[in-house]
Amino acid sequence: MIPAYQLKSASEYAAVVRPLLPREAFRPDPRHLFRILAHLTIILAGYLLIRDTNSLWVAVLTSVVLGHSQACFVFLGHDLTHNAIVKDARLRRPLELLIWGLNLIPPSLWFRIHNQNHHPSTNTLEDTDRVYRACEETAVNRIYSRLFHPNRKTPLRHPFVLVHFVTYIIRHLVAALMPGNRKPSLVTFKPHYSPGLKRHLLAELAIIGGFQVALWFFFRGTWWRYVLAVPVPIIVASCVAMVYLFTNHFLNPLCEKTDPLIATTSVEVPRIFDWLHDNNSYHTEHHLFPGMNPRYYPLVSKLLREHFPDRYNRLPIAEAWRQIWAQDEFISEPDSLPGTRTAALPMAAE
Repeated sequence: MIPAYQLKSASEYAAVVRPLLPREAFRPDPRHLFRILAHLTIILAGYLLIRDTNSLWVAVLTSVVLGHSQACFVFLGHDLTHNAIVKDARLRRPLELLIWGLNLIPPSLWFRIHNQNHHPSTNTLEDTDRVYRACEETAVNRIYSRLFHPNRKTPLRHPFVLVHFVTYIIRHLVAALMPGNRKPSLVTFKPHYSPGLKRHLLAELAIIGGFQVALWFFFRGTWWRYVLAVPVPIIVASCVAMVYLFTNHFLNPLCEKTDPLIATTSVEVPRIFDWLHDNNSYHTEHHLFPGMNPRYYPLVSKLLREHFPDRYNRLPIAEAWRQIWAQDEFISEPDSLPGTRTAALPMAAE
């Protein structure tokens, strides 16, 4: 509910902040390839251990470790797709298929809904990631919201909300494969999918499916080993990712046009998690400079505090998580639409 005239574009913020940053902050950082290799090694070793161990508890613990590495793959794949690690498509695209494919996500789907839609339309009506509006309330959307969105109507603060990343991908995959502009009501916005893009998406799904068949035989057709090697780590990865993703945008208002400071929230986490998760907590910084080397996000945060203290939102993760459960079930309309009221800009966290 922020009036359009009070909103700023990314270029307006960048005009102030970018000259104060070193040039190397905007160059790809191939050192992250070692992180990718490390997590790939953990995942492959985990597969071997789950296949060969006779201890269910060892297999379960290994499954959780796999899930964390796959969550780290989500963060690294996110940076990779934004060209923050390497720009050469001959290396980047196979890595994207590997990283996103291990999380059962076609990379072309991710690029379409995240890079090409979510970023230029953050917390606007055309955002694929936003909360449902009140006018979009249906029985299905209400049930989904209370199962997979943290809000004050969600009973008992149950953990199903942390599986939202899995259901998010499924919803958008179904929408992508539906003809024309048709989409499930659970999808807030469907970007255009050309016939060529759909063919590419289906080819990626075939590759991902073929790898899953190979994994099934690798685990000798033992269902519990396969479940602990694939579905459980996917759920664990979703849990890790959603702790960040819900607080990144669900605390922010719906706007007529996107404003990277008003529409996003960064969170403060212990330094060990910033190191493990590639500074993913600095989400406003990422929306301002999507292709930036994440190592420089703390510097951007400092500059935003200095130059835009009344617009920059950064909260301790525990406080952000507390606030997310106090949010309304459906988001208010942008202020420029008929029947809405003017609201003051949100106060930045101290």
